[in-house]
Amino acid sequence: MFVIKLDMNIAIVIISIIILATYCLTIIVFAIAFASKKIDNPTPVTKQEFISIIIACRNEENNIKQLLDSLLQQTYKGDYEILLIDDHSEDKTIDFAADYKDDRIKIINLPAKKHGKKAALRFGVNYAKGDILLFTDADCVIPSQWIELMANGLLSYNVDMLCGPVVFDDSASIFSSFFKLEFMSMTGSGASGFFIEQPFMCNGANYAIKKDIFTNNINNLNEKYSSGDDVFLLHHTAKNGKVKFIKNNNTTVITQAPENLRAFFEQRIRWASKTSGYKKTFAIFTTTILALTSLSLVLLAVLSLFLPAIWEVLLIAFIAKIIVDTFFMIPVCKFYGQIYLAALTPILQIFYPIYVVTTAILSLFYKPHWKGRRIS
Repeated sequence: MFVIKLDMNIAIVIISIIILATYCLTIIVFAIAFASKKIDNPTPVTKQEFISIIIACRNEENNIKQLLDSLLQQTYKGDYEILLIDDHSEDKTIDFAADYKDDRIKIINLPAKKHGKKAALRFGVNYAKGDILLFTDADCVIPSQWIELMANGLLSYNVDMLCGPVVFDDSASIFSSFFKLEFMSMTGSGASGFFIEQPFMCNGANYAIKKDIFTNNINNLNEKYSSGDDVFLLHHTAKNGKVKFIKNNNTTVITQAPENLRAFFEQRIRWASKTSGYKKTFAIFTTTILALTSLSLVLLAVLSLFLPAIWEVLLIAFIAKIIVDTFFMIPVCKFYGQIYLAALTPILQIFYPIYVVTTAILSLFYKPHWKGRRIS
């Protein structure tokens, strides 16, 4: 019995080392890809296309003004419309939006039988006049060159979908820096996937797509999951067309960070719940290796309580992960102009494996709230 138990422990250690080595190799590839990718400066196109900006909103009275102010101050010389699809807001979101006396802003109410972001986006596209669609979220602030660069990029690079960078704002939470760093690791990984021609993740707060591509893929948003309108659309578009990530600070959208730890976990559980719907091989690989790496570190930590010899393995694994993750986060944080956050990577690693494992487990049965609703 002792021999079997010992062999099992050894097997766990060996498997953990293999998983960690795979993770480290993946992150090193991501780091090199991100650091070596030059800044994109799309060639201005001669014809200024009519652009439709589609935004699903629900209970955003505290954010809608800063979004609209930023969208109305764009450098784009062509015409564009801002379609606000109201998902049955219970506050003054629409009242505040209606105060703007600007013909570019159009408020569309989602029918009573429809609800949720995916339904709102699909409904809003029906009213879009432009052949180019830009998507962002109602709690964002948009850089002044956003429309210009995203439209030029989509056309000059001749792609079907163009995804852009997103970063958290400075929240009042004492965990603000760690929220931002963790989010940068996600957006940086997603961008790196594009750079190695394996796009697997993007953010719905910042992407442009040709209208016909969106409508052709509208049934592939996977209605089973309330989250993932962006990722599922990316996977299907990449399968049959061309996609790209634009690495340019002037396209970086600023989105609202979680207010506290509970809001952070609610958001991450919501995002994690959609991963079971992935069909793209590389997306499955990256989410699986991330979860297994965190699980391996947790198991090694537990084993080390009973087998002191495991401490050395755990320490080596922990240090290796810190080094690799820091190697990746330096160019990512530098791109976002917040290089100082990379110094927090070792501290984040203390809690990161537990956070990932906990989020993965909770996403299997816990349905978090969002905007006053229990999501699926």
